[in-house]
Amino acid sequence: MIEKYISIIWAIIKNPYEYFYLEMPKDDSVKEPLIFAIVILTISTTAYILTLTPFLSAAQTAAVIAASLILVPIIMFLYLYVSAFFVHGVIFMICPKRRNFKQTLKVLSYSNAANILTIIPFIGPFAAAIFNIRAWVFGLSAVHNVSALKIFMLFVIIPIILIAAFGILIATLFGAMILSVLYTILPSV
Repeated sequence: MIEKYISIIWAIIKNPYEYFYLEMPKDDSVKEPLIFAIVILTISTTAYILTLTPFLSAAQTAAVIAASLILVPIIMFLYLYVSAFFVHGVIFMICPKRRNFKQTLKVLSYSNAANILTIIPFIGPFAAAIFNIRAWVFGLSAVHNVSALKIFMLFVIIPIILIAAFGILIATLFGAMILSVLYTILPSV
């Protein structure tokens, strides 16, 4: 099993489009991809949590590990289904040649392969994020027959623009609020 997981991780990091287009099983079974994702996410999350807890006692560290080994699989299972539901809903609107929901779930599950990189201190989480986005884009492109640029725009660029616009709106409202308070507090000059 370890060799199989390592080969999947390497194939997805090396060339995600090729993996999702040629190598990923085309059946509708989601059991194996979900188990793969949950194992990878549990290992990587637990390892990452351990790097953040160097000042805890042995009992506290053991409690954190136990909690992560119990909670992470449950949370990640729910996360995978909710995110696949959302992503497939967007793809449903833009892609006439889309495949079924289970293929989207498989892509999102296998795309977590790069999360194993989070065990590398400092740079690991950033590298994992980049490789995950790459796997997501090329995986959804390969499975649903949509251009990678369209997927990248929908799931990366547009959310970044929306988050930036929301941040600017909040900053503007906060600034206006501060100015109105200052104008009422300060005597008129």
